[in-house]
Amino acid sequence: MGLLRTQGKKDLGTIIVIVIMYFLLITGGITMIYPFLIMISGSFKSGVDIYDYDAIPRYFYSNEALYQKYIETKYNESLTEYNENARDDKFNFAKLTLPDKIHEGRIKDWQEFTDKVKMPSTYGILGNFISYNNKMLPEMGRKYRKWLQKKWNNSLKEYNRVHDASSTSWLMVNPPPINSVAGRSFTLAASKTLSSAFEFKTEQPSRYYYYLSLDGRYVRTLLYMKYGKNIETYNKAHGTNYKSYNEFILTRTVPENKKQAEDWTEFVQKQLNLRYISVSPKAKADFLNFLSKKYEGSISFLNKIYGTKYKNFEEVPYLEDALKIGGTGLVDWNVFVMQISPRYITLTGPEFLWQDYLKEKYKNIKTLNQAHEAEYASFEKIPMPTEDVNYQNMLKHSKQIRWEFITRNYIHVFQYLLLQGRGIWNTFVYCLLSILITITVNPMAAYAMSRFNLPSTYKIILFLLATMAFPPMVTAIPNFLLLKQLGMLNTFWALILPGMVNGYSIFLLKGFFDSLPRELYESAMLDGANEWVMFWNITMYLSKPILAVIALGAFNGAYGAFMFAFIVCQDEKMWTIMVWLYQLQDLTHQSVTFAALIIAAIPTFIIFVFAQNLIMRGIVVPTEK
Repeated sequence: MGLLRTQGKKDLGTIIVIVIMYFLLITGGITMIYPFLIMISGSFKSGVDIYDYDAIPRYFYSNEALYQKYIETKYNESLTEYNENARDDKFNFAKLTLPDKIHEGRIKDWQEFTDKVKMPSTYGILGNFISYNNKMLPEMGRKYRKWLQKKWNNSLKEYNRVHDASSTSWLMVNPPPINSVAGRSFTLAASKTLSSAFEFKTEQPSRYYYYLSLDGRYVRTLLYMKYGKNIETYNKAHGTNYKSYNEFILTRTVPENKKQAEDWTEFVQKQLNLRYISVSPKAKADFLNFLSKKYEGSISFLNKIYGTKYKNFEEVPYLEDALKIGGTGLVDWNVFVMQISPRYITLTGPEFLWQDYLKEKYKNIKTLNQAHEAEYASFEKIPMPTEDVNYQNMLKHSKQIRWEFITRNYIHVFQYLLLQGRGIWNTFVYCLLSILITITVNPMAAYAMSRFNLPSTYKIILFLLATMAFPPMVTAIPNFLLLKQLGMLNTFWALILPGMVNGYSIFLLKGFFDSLPRELYESAMLDGANEWVMFWNITMYLSKPILAVIALGAFNGAYGAFMFAFIVCQDEKMWTIMVWLYQLQDLTHQSVTFAALIIAAIPTFIIFVFAQNLIMRGIVVPTEK
């Protein structure tokens, strides 16, 4: 029966009250929906756009926003790497803007260059590989993990043995940091993990690579440190007239300018990786003298240190071969490069190979400028077309890139739950047992009080309802101590027993049982039915709606349990989904946490959708008999 009679609804004052009520309800609904949409939107984001509080992520429809996310991920979320290679000074990926134009000539030549010129694996870095800030694996990082699993036949033990690792699950196997390839200390011989990462890199499409700019690294790791970002300070110190650092190039050989030569020597001989340094064969005599002096003219002494069997010093590797021997031999080569005359050194790298390729193809700079729509003064001042290539790749693969951003946070959560521990199985068993016990024990207690006129029925109900006045955490410590004494910690009994009886559930069930017609029980008794038959075939059968409500409550309580589940089951083998997801919050980014919350809500939502009619019938306890 409605609260208002039909005639009362026609009154103007009543109509106004109803309109106000509907307005408030709609407004309240909107205030609940909007934050939920913000959370859903946030689950599709990353560091560059996580603070954009919009209901629909901007990169869904904006190429500029997609470009910002693409560059962030391609450069492994390292703004330093991007600025070095793009010769830029952005302080946030969100400040990136779309290029004004794509120069097809540059992109075409770059594609031909990367196809024809074989460069060392260390000249390029694999993008979409690792996340330094968001703590989650992008596309290439996930493929790398699968690649390792396939390579080692899914044997984590064998992987740990070969890579000298101690990973407890494949989820703990992450790509190694590779953003210091141009640094002096980097060497592939440093670890098996690095070697595996570069082996994997060579099998991936070149569009995922970004190539190191020695010009950009020189400016940002040395010149900025010594002279600051004001180009006038540099010009004053060197007697030059550069308009900006973007005009500056790292020459292949030591410059004529004395001050520039000092900077060049400091960067090349002390900071730059040896793979970019080529030493003239004319310095071999100096190298042999260096070794002879260090090892006191004894080749046997050198062999003992190197673990080799050279007959004389002339057999010790020189030039590129010196980089392959590793160990003490590589250390000696490093020291030698640091002390030789700079005139013996010539640099090599992606930019120099690119310039040589263009010079051979176009012969003169005027022809190249026409093809590239540029105004380069010489071949030596041609940068890599980083911006053009990045933008063209983004446009060409925009659907794939956008889908990767939409799904990767959710993929990370699913992989975390599937590969880490037994959270899904534990939660399933916990919820199933909780529901079964709840709809068995509580109905029995309620049935006893409903069927029989117990003198203390209302006192018992009052006592049961009084237990609701205490927060669950008040009883957590006593329950823990009791379960510990019983030896039930880290078992399903510890999770189930403390919550098997619920005062509120018994109260609801008794009210529902009281509403059932007594004539049914009298008829059943005349037919010879015992109490169990009447309980099971009549009471339980007719109480499906309220039992569904009780079961849903038991499911929510078990599925959403975190603190108590963690207290009584501290062994990882007994952790439930909620405990694992709580740990995930500390290991990853906020956007992944949003995705985890949405995934965690799906089971409850599905159960309510499929059982909503039954549940809704049990929410209101019948009052008419």
